[in-house]
Amino acid sequence: MINYLSGTYNYTGIEMPEGGGMTTEMAPNQMKEQVRAWLMEDGWSLRQETPQGSIWAFVAEDQFGRKIVVGQRAGKEDEVVIQGAVNIGDDTTDRIGRLVEDERNSLLWDLRFELVRTNLEFSGIDIPLKRIEVVERIFVDALTKDCFLQRASEVRKGVLIVLWILARKFAQQPPPRQVGFQR
Repeated sequence: MINYLSGTYNYTGIEMPEGGGMTTEMAPNQMKEQVRAWLMEDGWSLRQETPQGSIWAFVAEDQFGRKIVVGQRAGKEDEVVIQGAVNIGDDTTDRIGRLVEDERNSLLWDLRFELVRTNLEFSGIDIPLKRIEVVERIFVDALTKDCFLQRASEVRKGVLIVLWILARKFAQQPPPRQVGFQR
């Protein structure tokens, strides 16, 4: 029974599926194929890889050359992981190492605070700076096209945050294909 402003409505005769129609019983292969279809519809090119410890994984590349890894970890059948990473080149690592300690620490804190604002999980922000990873998880009970593609977009933005902070610090222009999300 729902009491809504001026009337009372009785919905006892309407049968609702358990869990509001969502299922937590999705086989890994179903999830893989659904994710593949959404990425392909959204214009990504895919290369299948299955790293150790995963059930399945794709390296997905958008039309601007930005890559993310999407997959499912063994033992975590109820979630899909979306990951992006920035590998820091030796020249940039050397430049960071030559910064004054306060300036170097400030750079690391800037990276941390900006990524915390995104709500992404992240790792690798330590000296020496070699690889920064950003990760978003989505659980099967929330796995919709909209939610999945929004989280993939957030991971791409997390990668751009890292690239742009480093480019700004060293007065470099970011690579043109890394700029924006135009379609």
